[in-house]
Amino acid sequence: MYDDGKLCKDMSRKTVGRRRFLRATGAAATVTALAGCSGGGGGGGGGDGTPPGDDVEAADSIQFITESTAPSEALQSIAGEFTEETGIEVEFTLSPLLNYTEQLANDLTSESANYDAAYVDPYNIGAPYYTDLEPLNGYIEQNDYDYEDHIEIHRVACSEFEDDGTIRGIPYDCPTILLAYRQDVFDEYGDQATSDLGFEAEPNPDMTWSQYMEVARWITENVPDDMVPYGTGHMAAQHQSLANEFEMIQWSFGGTQLEGFDGKDPILPDEVSAGFTDDASMQAAEFYQELVSEVAHPASTTWDWGGVAQAFANGEMAMSPQWHENSGLFADPESSEIADTVRWTLAPTGPAENRNVQAHYGGSSIGINAHTSPEKKKAAWQFIEWATSEEIQYRLLSEVGGTPTRQSVYDRDDVQAASEQTVGESEYPNVAPPIVEGWKLDNIGQRPHHPDWLQLEQIIYTEGSAMVSGDQSAADTMQACADGFSNIL
Repeated sequence: MYDDGKLCKDMSRKTVGRRRFLRATGAAATVTALAGCSGGGGGGGGGDGTPPGDDVEAADSIQFITESTAPSEALQSIAGEFTEETGIEVEFTLSPLLNYTEQLANDLTSESANYDAAYVDPYNIGAPYYTDLEPLNGYIEQNDYDYEDHIEIHRVACSEFEDDGTIRGIPYDCPTILLAYRQDVFDEYGDQATSDLGFEAEPNPDMTWSQYMEVARWITENVPDDMVPYGTGHMAAQHQSLANEFEMIQWSFGGTQLEGFDGKDPILPDEVSAGFTDDASMQAAEFYQELVSEVAHPASTTWDWGGVAQAFANGEMAMSPQWHENSGLFADPESSEIADTVRWTLAPTGPAENRNVQAHYGGSSIGINAHTSPEKKKAAWQFIEWATSEEIQYRLLSEVGGTPTRQSVYDRDDVQAASEQTVGESEYPNVAPPIVEGWKLDNIGQRPHHPDWLQLEQIIYTEGSAMVSGDQSAADTMQACADGFSNIL
């Protein structure tokens, strides 16, 4: 049912995850084709992680492949400064996520080494191909690189894919799902809603998902449409966005996609089995079905993350889970009707007693192709040091709204001041959301490092779409997800 493609081209296992899944291509059939490719895992590795010695001269040029994100485009625009400092030319290959995945996976598994440095998405490259990425522990030690300055979640989620502490990438960027809402709606109607409902109606870190649904329903029924027509809106199209949103809710209810995985530690045991049929997952599914199909903006089942972001910017709902990097869109008066009133908080809490998940992780790192030459590795490491430095992360934040992974950037006075301002006031809108709070291990949820996660996640959003569209019960959806996972695992 989920494997109808043969676009493998000698590739071993592929996964594609996270943001911009189909933004550039819109090709669902291509996703299925990529998802269906399977094989024997990574290419076996090409180096022991020992950095090139002093007798090795760095190459005078390297190839860097990356997803075509705004931070990577900005990095390309200032890479001439790195060349001036080091004499090393960097040729960028920027591609939409699916194209980038295919190009890089082919290069890694064939050991062709056409690319020396690479943007590493932890789900579509890191998990299935980490043995083809150079271990960086020796480089970090040799060059006294401040790896610990990268906030812990980034080191856990997008740099380390084994349980032995081997580092395969240096943290680079990180969009995160939090909760956005409109302050003007709650300034005018919040007291009335609080009185009617018996709890604080304005979103806050202590709000539960059940309270969230009550507030959303109240807004839809009581606030005039000329202020806001709906209480909530969701990224619930048949798309990876639905899977991301539901995963966060499922974890917060205490459910799981894989037995023994709680949305916290991404490194899995060798043998895993399907989840979904536990009581907590069933409750999460019933909740999500009611929230999307009965309470939310009816267009929610047609919106991916880009659609729901623009709808929120257009003022169509009062609250919505959003990837935080949309904060710049919301703050721009030319693209947003609510620029002066947007606020952010952690996503609501769930009833799980053994964990708390109020944010969803979406970061990436930069690594070195293990199969390239020592001269290229040496040059690639110099590029990674520069690209992930405090100064360059700060510039990417200030110039294009990148998301720094270094604590030292957030400790800067102007960044701290910007983080305490509203979205409309902040010099750097992407730090106005409480991302550092969301990244605390007690608050964040993250997907597992499973080499077939693309194919597995496709099952979640395929079955989940049928559920929120009213074509399938919550119980049948969870069973269908469990059966689909079991067929792949």
